[in-house]
Amino acid sequence: MQKSIVIAVIAATCLMVGCTDGRYSAVLSQIDTLMEAHPDSALQRLDSLRSQKESWPKSLRMRYDLLEAKAQNKAFVDFTSDSIAKEFTRYYDSHGTANERMTAHYLLGCVYRDLGEAPHAVDCYLDAISQADTTAKDCDFYTLSAVYSQMANLYHKQLLLSYEIEARKQASHFAFLLKDTFHAIYNLDKSASAYILLNKTDSAEIILNDVQKQYLKNGYVQDALQSSTKLMFLYTGKDEKIKDLKKLIDKYEEESDLFDYKRDIHSSKRQYYYYKGNYFESTYQLDSAEYYYRKVYRPNMSYADIDPMYRGLLSVFTKRHQADSIAKYAQLLCLVNDSSIAKKDQDLTAQMAASYNYNRYQKEALENEKIAHHTQIILISILIGVSIVALFLYKRWRNHLKKQERLRAEYTKATEEYEKNMRMMRLLDSAYQGVINAVKEELSKTRSENQSHLETITAEYERSITELEEENHKLAETIRKLEKQDAVSDYLQKTKELMNTEIVKHIKDLEQIPLSFLTKDDWDMLDAKIATYFPSIIHDLNSLPKITDQKIRVCLLVVLKIQDSCIANWLDLKANRISNIKSELNKELFGESSARTLYNNLRQRYNIITSGE
Repeated sequence: MQKSIVIAVIAATCLMVGCTDGRYSAVLSQIDTLMEAHPDSALQRLDSLRSQKESWPKSLRMRYDLLEAKAQNKAFVDFTSDSIAKEFTRYYDSHGTANERMTAHYLLGCVYRDLGEAPHAVDCYLDAISQADTTAKDCDFYTLSAVYSQMANLYHKQLLLSYEIEARKQASHFAFLLKDTFHAIYNLDKSASAYILLNKTDSAEIILNDVQKQYLKNGYVQDALQSSTKLMFLYTGKDEKIKDLKKLIDKYEEESDLFDYKRDIHSSKRQYYYYKGNYFESTYQLDSAEYYYRKVYRPNMSYADIDPMYRGLLSVFTKRHQADSIAKYAQLLCLVNDSSIAKKDQDLTAQMAASYNYNRYQKEALENEKIAHHTQIILISILIGVSIVALFLYKRWRNHLKKQERLRAEYTKATEEYEKNMRMMRLLDSAYQGVINAVKEELSKTRSENQSHLETITAEYERSITELEEENHKLAETIRKLEKQDAVSDYLQKTKELMNTEIVKHIKDLEQIPLSFLTKDDWDMLDAKIATYFPSIIHDLNSLPKITDQKIRVCLLVVLKIQDSCIANWLDLKANRISNIKSELNKELFGESSARTLYNNLRQRYNIITSGE
């Protein structure tokens, strides 16, 4: 009775724990959904669960830490340590789905981004990309797009502009797949800035014009207006673009929500006045140009931001031939540029120092060295044991391999002899039947004369057929025995499966149709199927120094025993060219210059085992 009570209590406890775990798992799922739109609220709910977290199983604790990092990242809370992120990344590398592994590595990259370790962050982003399964229906394209976007931001800060452009393209591509139209367009918009910095203004203009259309098409009017300032930058100082610049300025002032009730623009966007001043300067309205150049100014401007104002004013006073003002603003422009360059150098030095902070790597290396020291003796012992076992297994494998090679050679020889005899029987049948028919015709005239001749030929024919049938009976029995051997049956099965694929059947059917042809899809499918069943053929062909698609296609059709005339028709080549290609392939693959032995060499090397016809 007491034993039954104990069992009942244990069962009830397990049930309660299971129900509790399920309840918290559901709560975490709700928080994950909530954080997409309200990351601050998600952080609050996670914080309310913190005191109960330690009693959870490890899977729930790791999920909690992952969601907390995800919410912090969405709420723009800077990370200050990588310890938690490294822990849940290690966990999900062993226990997570493809999406969970990608998210974990992405968040670890965001941690290093906030810690100022750009190279380490990029490595983590690349790891996240490698974990994504883009063929899966549930692939998290939203996170994948975010990974590429964050990586592009880091590339931009380090002036790795070509890398940034490629990352922006990928971010935009996956955003489009997700139907996240805004971020798809936004990343294209950002890539235009990289093209501008690379001085590829034509490419930037094409992208920006397309971005304008897409923003407006999808109702992002204000984003289109902000993007148009980049076009204004491209059009400044270009007389042929002056009308386009005016249209952009007019539209910006009519529709932008950045202007206050006095029609004055927000301080962070005052660069716009430089473009407007440039328009007036280009149309020789110098007073208006000076007015708008001066409006660029705001308190505490950076050197880079104040440069356009001085540059514009210097240009205006130069056109007015005002020597004092020219000297003044030339000096100011020089000072600004010198200070700007110095500041950029300081920023770049600081950024590179932070980006390539190797203290963390050195610390990790020391920790790894300690671990390696403690496990060295164990590893050496394991290595010795593994070496002994490996040597034993290697010898056993070599003996097994030799047996397989011997059996395959016997099978191939028997199969070839069987096929040779079958061909001889067909030739004999054809030849003797012709002779017999001719003799029969002659017999109608001189029957008695040729009767003995006919009997002799018939007897010789029947004797030859009987001998070949007896020999083939023995060969067929040998083949049946060999087919039961693993060394033969595996390769025979592969060959049979290949020959029974839809594409091979399709090609065999086309071989019987004059003037037939193969489509690109046919070629691609054939290449894929042979790569599946006999991958070493594709690998060896692609390793040849002078390989071409034409040679690969000839080789694949030879494997299928397609007639040379048919190969020539499908590849639009002359028959002698097919023979030359086969000879070249035989020379490059097997060191033989004959076209005739290519098929047998392919069959022997790659174990393409076919049964008798």
